[in-house]
Order: sequence, then C-alpha cells, then structure tokens
Amino acid sequence: MNCVRINTSACTNELVNSIKYWIPFISSDIIDIKTGEDYLDVYFNNDSAPELTLKIEGVIKEIKSSYQEEKANVIFESEGIHENKCNIYEELLERGWVVQYDNGLIGYGNEFLSLYNYFNNMLLEWGSNQNAQQFVYPDLIDIDTLNKCNYLSQFPTQVLFASHLQHNMDKIRSFSKIISDRKDCLSDQYLESPEYVNKTAVCIHVYKQFENKTLNISEPIIINSLGKCKRYESLNHNSMERLLDFSMREFVFIGSEDFVLNKRDEFIELAKSFVIQAGLKANIKTSNDPFFLNQYGGKAVLQKKFKLKYELNFYLPYAGKELAVGSFNFHGSYFSDAFNIKSLDKTNICTGCVAFGMERFAYGFLSQVGFEGIKPYLANR
Repeated sequence: MNCVRINTSACTNELVNSIKYWIPFISSDIIDIKTGEDYLDVYFNNDSAPELTLKIEGVIKEIKSSYQEEKANVIFESEGIHENKCNIYEELLERGWVVQYDNGLIGYGNEFLSLYNYFNNMLLEWGSNQNAQQFVYPDLIDIDTLNKCNYLSQFPTQVLFASHLQHNMDKIRSFSKIISDRKDCLSDQYLESPEYVNKTAVCIHVYKQFENKTLNISEPIIINSLGKCKRYESLNHNSMERLLDFSMREFVFIGSEDFVLNKRDEFIELAKSFVIQAGLKANIKTSNDPFFLNQYGGKAVLQKKFKLKYELNFYLPYAGKELAVGSFNFHGSYFSDAFNIKSLDKTNICTGCVAFGMERFAYGFLSQVGFEGIKPYLANR
C-alpha cells in the first residue's frame, strides 16, 4: 500500500472537503483517505506510485485554481438542547434497525422506519397545507432529458447508467451460460448502450412533465413527490450520511419569480419552526452543489453569492460535524428555458424546489435526540 500526504494547512474547511470529495474519482486504485489536522493521507494500491501521485497533485491544483471563497450566509441557527453523543449508526446496526449490504447501500425497519414515516407524514402535511399536487415518477430518466439541462456534464460522476443485454440471441445464450461462472461479460460486448440513467433527483421529471407547455402564471404549480434516487460518490459513501441509494421528498414550484421565492421562504420558516420545537442544533445557510471541478466552479460561487441555494444542516454530535438534510433552491428561468415552459402573458416562468433526504433527516434527528428521545414522536405517529 502506498500513501501520499497532502498538506492542507493553508486550505479552508470547504476547500479541504472539496479536495477530499474529488480525489477518489482520480483512480480506482485509491482505497482510502484519512483526515489529519492539517493534512490528508491518500492510500492507494499501485505499482506506479509516481504516476498516480502526479495525477493527484494535478487534480488538487485544478481544484485550487477554480476555488473562489464565498462565505456562507447563515440565516438561521439553533443551539439545541440534546446531549446524546453516542455513535448512532453503530447502535442502529447492533439493534438491527438498519442493515448494511454494501458501502452506501442499506435497509432499515423497526423504529427507524417508524421515525422515517413520522417525518414523511410531517412533510406530506406541509405539502397538503400548500395544496400541492402529489405525483409519483419513474426511477429512470432518459439521457436526452438530462442533457437538456446539462446535468450530465455538471455532475458526471454521480450518474448510474441503466442498460440491458443486446437484442442478439447468440449473445444472450452466451451471457446466460458464462455469467454464473463470474466471467467478464458485463461489457459493451454484451450490453446495449444505455438510454436511461437512475434519477439523481426528483425535480427534473417535473420539468419534463411540463415541457413545451404554456402555463397561466396566475395559476402557479406546486408538485410534491417522494422518490428513490441514486448518486454514485465512490469512497464518499458513509453510513447513513451519504448513501448510494436514498429517498428524497421534493416540492417543486413553477410560477412567477415572486411566487417561487415566497414559497421557498415559507418552507424555510416551516423548517425553522420544526428545529426550534424539536430543540435541535441546526442551521440554514447558503451553499452550492458539487459541480464538476473547474468547469462549473463559477456557477458554484454564483449559487452562494446570489443565495440560490440554502441548506438545512443538522449537527452530528458523535462526529462533531454538520449533515445537510434538506435544501431550498431557486432556479430562476434556467429549467423553464431548457424545457421551453412558457407563460400565457409572455412573462418569465421561474422554478424552484425544496428537497429533503429522508434517511438523512431521520438519522440526523436521531443522532441528537438519541433512542429515548424519539419515543414521543413514535407515540404520536
């Protein structure tokens, strides 16, 4: 095993997190990253250590060159009242409430599922009070749709492609015969070029739903949907903090700029009220998406600078860090332009969304209140 130590003493926490996030995508030989006070140790299996070291140094240089610090604007902060500090994930596994199948792949039941359902019902009530329309969307979305809004170029590493065997009976017979022997047949020799990917968010299905439509801006739209999402994030998958396969409840707003911003603000207020009532240590502050390296670095800065994205963060006492459990986003006319959604009176159609990672939400909550603290919530379900 080889190791490269990266000096991070001159880096902000945000820059360190960005470097740590992207390093695993450099090579499949990278097997672990450990964080020190002012360094990162990158471990890898490779006979040509100098070559991989150069690649790591090159990517770090690329990240640093595109990095522009834009201090987060904190609009809400709560200190919390709970004192639980145990490692909730280990306890969940021991109790059998959570089953880990692979890194980023889990199952869950018992009281954790009850807690998940409690919060899901709470969010359903938020949507019902807003007269939101409920929809269910496919887990798959076609690549052409994602290309219309540049999703694949902005987040290429996250995507899990969906394919099937080629329409060739000889190849299907061959595949059926050799796959049980674990021979290498999961390649383009047998698989068709993918037309679909597993969805990484719920909202893009909504924009596709209204593609080429002309809407009455005086009758704005709110869609509420729960869906399974998949995001591949390599070594960054970690307990229930960052899953490969997870559930997202999302509220999507389509209408005038004022309508979308007002609805976003209303959901921010709902989140604040919940945090205060539950006595959680949490905050809401500006953030940005993990756009692909320096190609979209400027867009990440704009998200923070113009307050296009806020995140709800729950504190994880056992880890001494924050976990983003929800986001409040304003897109302007980006998606309405991409999908040709127009208004009857020729004014701009804007969109926005509010999204909650359901497993994260329940996990972050449980991390603070502890197992005894969830009993009142389950009693009222």
